[in-house]
Amino acid sequence: MLSGSNIKWIGSATAGIDHIDKQYLKDNGIGWFNASGCNSLSVCNYVLSCLYVLSSNGLFKKNDTVGILGFGNIGSKLKKILDNLGINNCAYDPFILNKHLSEIDDVMNCELLTIHTPLTFEGQFPTQNMINKRYLSLTKSHSIINTSRGGIVDEKRVLDSHINYIADVWENEPNPYIASIEKSYIATPHIAGHSQEGKLNGTIAVLIELMNQLNLSKDVMAENIQTLKEYVDKKNNKYKSLKDFYKEYSVITESNNFKRRAHCALNKCVDNFSQIRSDHPERNDLVFFDSQ
Repeated sequence: MLSGSNIKWIGSATAGIDHIDKQYLKDNGIGWFNASGCNSLSVCNYVLSCLYVLSSNGLFKKNDTVGILGFGNIGSKLKKILDNLGINNCAYDPFILNKHLSEIDDVMNCELLTIHTPLTFEGQFPTQNMINKRYLSLTKSHSIINTSRGGIVDEKRVLDSHINYIADVWENEPNPYIASIEKSYIATPHIAGHSQEGKLNGTIAVLIELMNQLNLSKDVMAENIQTLKEYVDKKNNKYKSLKDFYKEYSVITESNNFKRRAHCALNKCVDNFSQIRSDHPERNDLVFFDSQ
């Protein structure tokens, strides 16, 4: 797309960077920016809605522990919310030094595992197929929530096991396998971060960085930022319990719709994945804990 163009800078209003050829941009002197963490709370809201479904169906019990794999933008926020709600949890991240983190074995043996890591193939801690046959033979987890990347989990192994698999991301995207979708306990079309606030945060982050790139004065930037903030939804975004997250966003309704539309596809893979993603209903994030 960039060959022969005059583009000098790229801004992406997304947390992910899979669509950016970083080496090409570097080799051609093109700057870039992505809105890292913009939808981290949106993903937390998704996970908590799923947790309510599991709890309501007796699959996640009062004394169960949530294992958080990855303690970046999402994992750290999720832990704080779980702490607020009095839900047992522990987190692991080999790249972060934090006194609140646990060992990998502790997290892997929690009753529920939620994954918040990038998909990596090299280095000391690659995550490709990290949830595999060996993990399944050792874990005590009854449920796994994957909102990171499909390749982190060996789908076939997990779906052939006793695990209640909740997935928002899939192998072979944007053409996930229909069998994987149908066999998952909850299945959604890569929309965990698609809240109104998540999209707005990404847009604002890119616009602020663009103003920096254009060397706008501090006064102009302050005025523009104030204008942007006026678009932020002022609705009641407090939570008291897990149920509040589900009331704001019914993940089961979305899962049922996704499974229905996937089942109607004629091929082994879903060929209208992008359209299903774009049809995602509007939802808002619950952000502040109401302890009253």
